[in-house]
Amino acid sequence: MNRAPFGLRAQIVIALFVVLAIAATLAMAAMQPLTAASGRLTRKRLGLTLARSVAGEVALTPSLEGVRALLQQSVGDVGLSGAALYDLSHRRVALAGELTMPTSLRPPALMDDARESDDVLAVVVFLPGRGVFVAETSLAPSPAERAVPMLILLYTASAGVLALVVVYLLLTRWIVRPVESLTLAAERVAAGRRDVRAEVRGAAEIARAAGAFNRMTEQLSARESDLSDRVEELERAHRELKRAQEQIVRGERLATVGRLSAGIAHEVGNPLAAIVGLADVMADGGLDESEVREFSGRIGREAQRIHRTVRELLDYARASPSPAGATEPGITAQGDVADAMEQVVRLIAPQKSLRDVRVELDVSGTLPPVGVSTDRLVQVLLNLALNAADALHMAALTPGSITLRARHEMGRVSIEVEDDGPGIPDEARAKVFEPFYTTKPAGEGTGLGLATSAAIVEQAGGLIAATSRNDGARGARIAIELPVAGQRLPRESIVP
Repeated sequence: MNRAPFGLRAQIVIALFVVLAIAATLAMAAMQPLTAASGRLTRKRLGLTLARSVAGEVALTPSLEGVRALLQQSVGDVGLSGAALYDLSHRRVALAGELTMPTSLRPPALMDDARESDDVLAVVVFLPGRGVFVAETSLAPSPAERAVPMLILLYTASAGVLALVVVYLLLTRWIVRPVESLTLAAERVAAGRRDVRAEVRGAAEIARAAGAFNRMTEQLSARESDLSDRVEELERAHRELKRAQEQIVRGERLATVGRLSAGIAHEVGNPLAAIVGLADVMADGGLDESEVREFSGRIGREAQRIHRTVRELLDYARASPSPAGATEPGITAQGDVADAMEQVVRLIAPQKSLRDVRVELDVSGTLPPVGVSTDRLVQVLLNLALNAADALHMAALTPGSITLRARHEMGRVSIEVEDDGPGIPDEARAKVFEPFYTTKPAGEGTGLGLATSAAIVEQAGGLIAATSRNDGARGARIAIELPVAGQRLPRESIVP
């Protein structure tokens, strides 16, 4: 920002000084020749008048001594510079002062004349019966006349300085101080103060500006108060929305738990039946020590099988309810994609209804942690896998297969869930992630599984999309992109 080196008062005073200096210079340039010409003309007229007046007195003075005395009296600093009387034979009979011009030294006969040469005026007056009177007077300006321009300049400068002082004081009172007060009030408002009011004073325009500033400050304070209330309402609504979303995610998780719980009854029932049978045999007795050890080991293995199945289901049900999977505020969630895929396979494996669906894993290399917790990844992939299995059963395409594929490329982890089912119709691809949209018969499914999965992925800064399979085979493909933990998803997206 360019700032002037001087304040408003200094700038106006400097501008006025420059204007006065230019005006004085132009006035002096125009006045000096006019004054010189006017003074010369005045001195010429005075010289003519004085010379002719003296000539008249000479004509009236009869004696030559009287003429000489008169000429002496007329010559001096305030009179003629020289005067002489010539008789009719051109002989000079009286002289006072000094004559320098040829016209004065040899005056014409029987005629009047007046001639200028430099700064000398020569006047010749013919006196009938007496001779010729000659007088010279100086046209050069006197010291007093030469001092007039300097006096005028001094007066102009004094008047200009006085005007500048008056302007400076008036500017200070009417403009500068009110502007400084308004500027200080604006700086305080910019610093966050809203109770500041500018003093309404000074010139009319500045007073109006101060009034407008005060009205603006009042409106700004009112709008900030209203904005603060709205922000508080939005924050409250956001918290309520997050709680509602958590309830939806939790409810969908519990719905999945219920579905899985019904499916593992057979997986738990068989080990329990074996445990009961072995316990009955041991209770009947008649077993040697080696058989007791064998039966005890089989009972332990079957119990561990039940424990493992129930524990995996409970671990899934007790997963963290936070949106991104972070356990504490300010801690970025991290998840293991490969581990999540393995947990999904273990949760699906006990399901009797899914025995005819083959679940395969295809993990390329070592995957970095992603920005969403492992339990949330399990929920997303489990929803996608169960939806794929339902699609296979609804289309009677069992036995079928579901492939969970993951790879790391270009700063992202790409996950694909593919099946060889009927696929997703083109008109349904844009709707499958909408809440309560489902292609299942009424009463089957909540229509929130894919919507919840999409919300989890998007909250983690990822992308999700439903497409056809890349290999041209029949079936559906859900593609997910997740950012590496602590990073953002690169701008170039490979999700169609």
